[in-house]
Amino acid sequence: MKKLFRIFTPSCACLGMAVMAITLLTPVGAAMAQVTSPCSPAETAEFGEPVICKGTLTRGGKALFARLYWDILADTDEFHVVRIETARSANGPAKSVFADVDSRAPMTMQANGFEFIDVNFDGYTDFRLIEFLPAGPNIAYFNGIYDPATSRHIAATGLNALSAPEFDADAKTVMSTWRGNAATHGRDIYVWDGPALLLQQRVVSTFDDAENCMMTRYEPEGRVTAEMMGNGALEEVALTAVYEAPC
Repeated sequence: MKKLFRIFTPSCACLGMAVMAITLLTPVGAAMAQVTSPCSPAETAEFGEPVICKGTLTRGGKALFARLYWDILADTDEFHVVRIETARSANGPAKSVFADVDSRAPMTMQANGFEFIDVNFDGYTDFRLIEFLPAGPNIAYFNGIYDPATSRHIAATGLNALSAPEFDADAKTVMSTWRGNAATHGRDIYVWDGPALLLQQRVVSTFDDAENCMMTRYEPEGRVTAEMMGNGALEEVALTAVYEAPC
């Protein structure tokens, strides 16, 4: 079966506002579950002082610190990270600076869920934190990837275009589940190609008025990146249906 499937992909600013928008999710409980944070408690930091997060650049390797500069949003009482610096010591010179961060989350979520994680499976430590929590389950993250060529962390543009990605280090894939509307949801599988995330397949589940579910698997036509899917870099992205069956 060969069938051309075209999907409109709006920008991240429109997440959840259009049918079949690329708004990816992870189960809310899983995304918000608190694990041991690498960061100092926000209540121990004075205004103007950063929250300090400590990790290692590689497993058992050199120390890696992240300094999160923050304020409190008066209208929502959310913890608001506005700047991130990475360094080799808590007070040492910054190796990387992200000056335009806009991360907001409830005060109960320590350091907005900041974590050190290897998102591209190269053995170096990257980081991410929640960017915002929408009314629905589509959670946006801000991700920073370590670039060994420059010894700095850089913004993960493609990954930042997706919401709530999950990482499979064994398969070296990134999976994002998403919900377009009440009747349509699915998952996308990506692999890294250098700094780009390439779409490998999309599986869509659609429910009709009788709550019958049909699952369709699509493959991309040509090179389709996460930026194209998440940010609508192209007005349309062409996918071909290769399999269809009841859910």
